[in-house]
Amino acid sequence: MPEPNSPNVAEDLLCIHAIITRGLNVSIEKGRLFHHGGYPDASAREGFIAYVGSLVSVLHAHHLTESDLFFPYFRDKLPEAPIDLLTAQHRELEPVLEQAKTAKDDTSSEAQAGAALGRLNSLLEKIADFWHPHIRIEEDHFSVDCLRTLMDAKEHDALARAAMQHSQEHSGPDYLVVPFLLHNLPPDTRPTFARMMPPVVTQQLLPIVWKEKWEPMRPFLLA
Repeated sequence: MPEPNSPNVAEDLLCIHAIITRGLNVSIEKGRLFHHGGYPDASAREGFIAYVGSLVSVLHAHHLTESDLFFPYFRDKLPEAPIDLLTAQHRELEPVLEQAKTAKDDTSSEAQAGAALGRLNSLLEKIADFWHPHIRIEEDHFSVDCLRTLMDAKEHDALARAAMQHSQEHSGPDYLVVPFLLHNLPPDTRPTFARMMPPVVTQQLLPIVWKEKWEPMRPFLLA
């Protein structure tokens, strides 16, 4: 059994849920603001579109990782968990995510905030209505205490690494997704989530090589 302070994949689950929750809240808030008042400048428009695109990509990859890796891993270990329900909910949301991606792409072709942004905002609100009850079910059944007693430290580490790799393979681009992931978490929580990332990503690529590419998203992120 892992020690109380050992890494725990339930903590990773809480982190990614917090990232996506903040991403949805910020996207909806700013989307409404821009739809009614327009973009203050071209950088705000670029940053908002990159931010929403990262949100949709991360949420899609997160659900794939849960459906492909997380849920199969726990099906026998936690027979009481409603895995079939959660998997079905993922399938139900996927067309909405595709619609949101299309609306985001349409929004990026609008010089000013217009009809596509209105459609995007409606889809983001629909995703948020789905999201909150969905994650409550997951967090109730896959809690930190539950998974601490269920798995040893090596199992936690192996599943966390596999999940990180799987998510990375199904999201992108890295130069937007990585800052989206880390800077939608408060600074004191980031090390927990970043522990599986190679040091070159957090120490060189993120702050130096990728900086100009994700700079327009900065106003939407935590410092």
